[in-house]
Amino acid sequence: MKRRFSIIFLALILSISLIQFPVQAIEQIPDAKLGLPYEYTPKEGSIEELYKDIIARLIVPYVSKEIEKHYGRPYLYDLWNMKFLRIDRLNGYRGFAFTITVEVQPFIGAHNTVGIDEMTIRIEGESPTVENFKHIKSFPIPKHLQ
Repeated sequence: MKRRFSIIFLALILSISLIQFPVQAIEQIPDAKLGLPYEYTPKEGSIEELYKDIIARLIVPYVSKEIEKHYGRPYLYDLWNMKFLRIDRLNGYRGFAFTITVEVQPFIGAHNTVGIDEMTIRIEGESPTVENFKHIKSFPIPKHLQ
């Protein structure tokens, strides 16, 4: 009797362990009341990704001007590849002054990267300004593109 109970109990435990229960991870949504003090990549197709793309498009003139100033000529860069490293609200929650730190990879020709650059853009008042530009890394330009 005891042996039969042990076999039934073992079979029950084994069959329960073979059943797969769907487990879904809960996505951590950052508290962005004061900004995002770290790089954050929004989920593909999300409203956050849409907002990120809109912001990237709106700061193009300032990023492009700073790249041209640093390299002495204009270069292209991909907006989809622009990394948002940090966003800060300067005047606390619901304040409308911001700094946005982005990383871009200017390129020439068929995506021959010439460098990696980081810049901080201050958005306050009527027109954004580049507050800081840091050249991170240079890459050689192929001779046929010089």
